[in-house]
Formats: sequence, structure tokens, C-alpha cells
Amino acid sequence: MLKKSLLKYIQLLPAGVLALTFLLNSPGAYAFSDLIGRSITIGSSVASANTTHTFSFIFPVSEGVGSISFEYCTDPIDTIPCVNPAGSDVSGAALANQSGETGFALISAGSNQLVIGRTPANVGGQANSYEFTNVVNPSGLGPFFVRISAYGTSDASGPLSYFSSVAASINQGININTEVPDILYFCAAVIIPENCGDASGDFIEFGILRTTATSYGTSQFLVGSNAVTGYTVSVNGPTMTSGSNIITNLTTPTPSQTGNPQFGLNLVANTAPTVGALTTGGSGAPTANYSLANKYAYNDGDVVAEASGRSTIEIYTVSYIVNVPVGQPSGIYNTTITYVCTASF
Repeated sequence: MLKKSLLKYIQLLPAGVLALTFLLNSPGAYAFSDLIGRSITIGSSVASANTTHTFSFIFPVSEGVGSISFEYCTDPIDTIPCVNPAGSDVSGAALANQSGETGFALISAGSNQLVIGRTPANVGGQANSYEFTNVVNPSGLGPFFVRISAYGTSDASGPLSYFSSVAASINQGININTEVPDILYFCAAVIIPENCGDASGDFIEFGILRTTATSYGTSQFLVGSNAVTGYTVSVNGPTMTSGSNIITNLTTPTPSQTGNPQFGLNLVANTAPTVGALTTGGSGAPTANYSLANKYAYNDGDVVAEASGRSTIEIYTVSYIVNVPVGQPSGIYNTTITYVCTASF
């Protein structure tokens, strides 16, 4: 097949004169134009991947076009026989999208050639794009080429109107692997300013218990988790005792009342007495019996806080109150409260 091409001959003449002679190849042969702005975009550059190939180009001059051939070869030059790149297969491809010059349908799909056709019409100078799906990439690494030929006929026969090639490359994929571990971040202390690293204290001193005043104190716990179903925090331990003497715990949410035997806690800000704080951060919250301001409760094993899903770091403040009645036996009353956080991954 003959092309419209110029052979350039350079002749050096005496006295530094440079002469250029241009010879037009084969007078009288038909000519075709190059496509401009041409490219191929592949959805995946992995060998043997089933992916998309999208071709883009511009017809530089207005001529009639009725069909376009996309031929996969190991070489871009049309005078060299086309050899299908190993593993490449376009026989199952489909024309998924088209823009610019439209109205085309897939009329032929071989192992290495796709042909789309329409009723011939003059082309404009706009950008054109044709996307094919279900294209199987070559199986080897390195470049491959697609020869794009446009014809005035609707079946890719007859003389060429346009011809150019585009190149793509199959590359070795970079495998990236990582893991997000199950995370449960939890600690309890008297004070936790920001994180478990600066937590401090494990002892609350109520001082002398009096029948006319409520004794109170606070501690904190911090929790965060990426558990899909969230977390629960339970409180565990006995009420305050001195030997066989006890201070009765509040089994249901009850206001603080001086002169009555009461041991309880909640996880909110209170005004009677003025103690505690709201939870900061995260998506969890105190449970119903421990979320009522100015009402306190305590039962060994109760869940006092929970989140229904993943939660960023949050800090709970626990407020404790103690009241004693007249006649409460003397002694040193104490207890050890343990907080247990459980997450489900």
C-alpha cells in the first residue's frame, strides 16, 4: 500500500551550501491523512487483564468516513505484517461508548482486530473517542501497538482515508498489602487529660463521712474501638464495706439524699452535688440508668456505657456519691471498682 510521504534527500554543495530536494513518492497513487491528537487509554496495564481500551483522535481534514479498524500488532508500521501480541484477544470486545463522530456499531471482532461501521458521512475536526470493553491485554510485558485505519466505506474496504498507530505498554503490577488490626483502646484512672499515656491516679479519698453532707469524687475512663458492633463498658465490684458493715448501694437511679445509706454513680454532669462532666468525643454514651443528671445507681456488673458501632476516642467521667445515716457503724469503708471494656469484631 502506498502512502503520502516525502523522501528527503540532503546534498552538500561546495562553499557550505545546503540543498534539500523533496521527491513525492509514486505519482498518481491515492493518499491518506494522519490522525492527530491520538491516544489509547487502557483501564488496566496488568498482563492478561480483561479491561477497557479507549481510543481518542481527531480527523484533521473533512472526508467521508464509514468505518474504522483497530488492529492490534507487535509493530506500528503498516508495511510490516501485523502479528497479534501474545495473549491479546479482542474477539469478545464490545463498543461501550462513543463520542464526537458517532453512529458506529461493531461489525467485526477478530482475535486482534475490531471494525466499527456506519453510514458514510463527512467528518468534522472535533475530538473523537471510542471505548471498548471486554478486551484481554497481551500476556507479556512491554509495548504493543494498535493500527487505526479509517475508510470511506462502511465495511473497512477500499482505499484508506486515514491511518495512524498508537502505543500502550503492559507493566508489572505493584502489589500493595496492608492490614487494619482490631483495635480496642481502653484505660481507667482518676484523671485522663487526653490519652492513656497521661492517665494518673487509682485512689479516691472521700474523707470523713457525715450524715449532713454528701461525699463525692470522680474518676475517668477512656475508650475507642474500630469494632463493627461497638463496645460495652461494665462496672464490677461490691458496694463500700467496713468488715461486715456496708453502705447500701442504690439499685435504681435515685437522687442524693443526706442522712440515708447510699452508694451510687453516674456518667454525666450533676448539680446535686456539683460533680461530674459530660462525655467528650466518640459516638458512645452512658446507658439509661447512668445517664440521668442528679440521679445515681450502682449494681455490680452493670453496663454503664456503650457504643453501637465504631467509635473514635472518648473520655467518660464517673461521679460517685456516698451518704450515711445516723448510726452508721464506724470504720474505714472502701471498695475496689473495676471497669471492663468488651468489643465485638
